[in-house]
Amino acid sequence: MTIKPWLGALFAVTAAGSGCQPAVALAPFRARPDAVAPADLLGPYDGRVTDAGSGKPIDGAVVVASWSVRLGHGLSGPGPAVVVTVDTNADGRYRIPRLDRGVNYHALVERFTLVVYQRGYVAWRSDRRFADLSPRTEFTQGGNQVRLERLPADVSHARHLAYAGAGGPLLPRLEWELPLAAEELAPSAEAAPRPSDAEVETHLDGRILLSADELRAVSGYKGEFAVAPLADVPSSPGYDSVHFKAVGQGERFDAAIRVWKLPPEAALEKLEQLGRELPAAQTGKEVGDRSLRSKEGDLLAVGALDEARGVVVLFTCGAGLCADHAQAAALVRRMWGRIGRMGQVRSAPAPAPASPLPPGPLLIPLTPAPAPSLIPPPGRLGPAAPRPATPQKPRPGAPSRGRGAR
Repeated sequence: MTIKPWLGALFAVTAAGSGCQPAVALAPFRARPDAVAPADLLGPYDGRVTDAGSGKPIDGAVVVASWSVRLGHGLSGPGPAVVVTVDTNADGRYRIPRLDRGVNYHALVERFTLVVYQRGYVAWRSDRRFADLSPRTEFTQGGNQVRLERLPADVSHARHLAYAGAGGPLLPRLEWELPLAAEELAPSAEAAPRPSDAEVETHLDGRILLSADELRAVSGYKGEFAVAPLADVPSSPGYDSVHFKAVGQGERFDAAIRVWKLPPEAALEKLEQLGRELPAAQTGKEVGDRSLRSKEGDLLAVGALDEARGVVVLFTCGAGLCADHAQAAALVRRMWGRIGRMGQVRSAPAPAPASPLPPGPLLIPLTPAPAPSLIPPPGRLGPAAPRPATPQKPRPGAPSRGRGAR
């Protein structure tokens, strides 16, 4: 949970009978779904986030709570806000603690807003709806029910970002939509017709399987991860990848997920192919219907098959994060309850590859390494050519450096 008092504002209760404006405004929503009494704007807040279609809980959705403040008496003005960020648990539940009152009696807490987001879904706000921006009336302080709708393939990403408020703690979760929104807003000579659902390119979204926070919690790693797709194979409707690149560290502290969604027979063949190609692979049934484990240098790999869904997951983990295969398998088990919730998201235009990849095993280093390496550095295969020296003119009166000069 993250609590950020923006600009360090303090909150207070106005003394009873002092004649000052109240410290807390009346909440425009109910305390609970089965109550008619207004809520306490200061909290606490709790609820559950589920998939609107299946009713299943959504694990790892970000929940951002913010309190708006007005400062001063008489000639008052807007003040700083307090923001609290939490993630939903495996049952989709969240809890926002009560905002403690401070000592500044000039402050009025006048509004509370809740935003819920998970990639692949339309963002949810407590004050209005995305479809028509109409007021939302079912939000409650306790026992709130958030039902997230799947993000349509033809959604306007610019409008979605404006609705969610893509800033502050939401920015890392929504940054994948920024280039798509920029593409929508870019001027063009002719207004191109909007593609139909059948024409929009989508790809499998594997980011629901594991979050960076979970990887840190299980491994004990305290640093930050840059999360992005791997560069070896582009995402497609049947494949996705997630690369957890440890910032400022080598590949011993990296991890990656590769996930395939195929027909059941093809999924079984994919796992068998991995068993043939990964070095010294051992098969078993420690995760899913069938599984395997492998090791190459400082990289551990655990693969698993869900035959009924046609899903194959290959998880690679550096020795700095996963002490052994048992720890890597524990992370795969954590993913296993979520593979049925993977959906499709709209694909961003794929960049041209920097250079062709040579054939090799799938358990390749997660980051470019000095030669020899299975992945060449981005943009070039060899060292950069030295920059030619710029001739310098001699200064007036300076001794000559030509032939005969001592």
